[in-house]
Amino acid sequence: MSMDSPLPSPLPSAAPPTPSIPKMTPRTEPSNASLRSSSHTNSTQQSSASPTTPSDPSKASTSATETTPRRRFSKPEVRPPEHIINLDLPPRERYKEIGKIYKDKLQALTPLFDEVLDPVPHKKLVSFIARHILRRVCSREEQEEIRGLVEVTDLPMYLIVAFNTLLDTFMGCTSGAVRLAHDPEKPYSDENRDKMLHFRTLDWGMDSLRELVILVHYQRGGKTIAQAITYAGFVGVLTGVRQGLSLSLNFRPAASENTRRRTINFHKILVLLGIRPSVSSQLRNFLFTKPKEELPTLAQIIHEFPRTPCTPCYVTLCDGDFAAFLEKDITHANVSLSEEFVSGTNHDVRMEAWKAAEYDAFTKSHPIPEAGGIAVDLLDDSQQRKRCVGRLYAAAASTRASRKAKKKRVEPGIGIKTVVSWCQAWPITNECTHFSCVMDPKPGEFAWMRYHAQPPDER
Repeated sequence: MSMDSPLPSPLPSAAPPTPSIPKMTPRTEPSNASLRSSSHTNSTQQSSASPTTPSDPSKASTSATETTPRRRFSKPEVRPPEHIINLDLPPRERYKEIGKIYKDKLQALTPLFDEVLDPVPHKKLVSFIARHILRRVCSREEQEEIRGLVEVTDLPMYLIVAFNTLLDTFMGCTSGAVRLAHDPEKPYSDENRDKMLHFRTLDWGMDSLRELVILVHYQRGGKTIAQAITYAGFVGVLTGVRQGLSLSLNFRPAASENTRRRTINFHKILVLLGIRPSVSSQLRNFLFTKPKEELPTLAQIIHEFPRTPCTPCYVTLCDGDFAAFLEKDITHANVSLSEEFVSGTNHDVRMEAWKAAEYDAFTKSHPIPEAGGIAVDLLDDSQQRKRCVGRLYAAAASTRASRKAKKKRVEPGIGIKTVVSWCQAWPITNECTHFSCVMDPKPGEFAWMRYHAQPPDER
């Protein structure tokens, strides 16, 4: 399913979608039939394919040797340090223990802030202004959590606020979801293909952040209600899972063609001033809410989130039955929905058809002229990673389909070991990868993860 939001409200399969936008009403529970209807009546723009008709990434303009994984790792799971966030505590107390443990490492964020601003014109002026305006975030609850971190780390408020509002704008990532073949005896029957898994790698060139990677268990009443792989000192959510939903955030280098730059800049200023929430703060609200508040379903999120003001980004969502990939702009989104497979990295689908002229225009239009060439390199890297995922899926799906056609008894189709091998294939995992993981939203848990305390290599 591909569409420009605002989206129509999900409807039962018996009724066609209405093109008009309904007024906001109290949240109701759309059925899975709503999603099933829309996913079958609309073509999927992002990389989505049935196992019997896999997409053909080989048609990409780059050669196969560029995008074929050069090595698959066979290394065991490695978990980052684990911590509990007790949501029953007052917000100011929740992150203090983490702040105390990582105090010395968090204090290294000061030069990191200057490193982030390095390519920005008039860096000294921007740095001076940032130190005076970065005083708060939009959520009062998160503001109190940040105050607690400031108290125990002795870091200035602006630095923790910058970390929490700018962190989600510099990541390179690969995300996707795929349906498993459940029963080895019947890997193709609909009743046995019972769930989708959500896979994810997070890449960032700043190695100093590796030692801040942690796994947090959000608890209420002594029970874990959600989990996230995040960074110490960060109170939003970049990669998380709870029962019924998994989510991951990818950096988007450019907004949609029709979005004016001044609109984007205005929104970003409102985020930095604490008037609007950051993307990671909005995703946190999908993962857990205040006591007695209803958790949103996947159907509700893809109906409401696209028109919610938000920094341009990519978001992958999965509930175990369906998966969605959103190319999110300020107040709309292109949504790809599938029961079989979705994937996305750090570029729009439209960019995959770009010629030299489009890349040249993109370079010249970059807000930081010196960084235009780097941005193009990142787009090329992003497309290589996406083609790798597509080839791996196409190979698994086509093998499964051909064996079925020959009516031979075969081994299971796509299983969790296959998905794990995708996450660890080069360049999906690369020298900038901080961690890889596979999430299972049905029970609401991480099925597998690998934390890279040191930059991975191809060996």
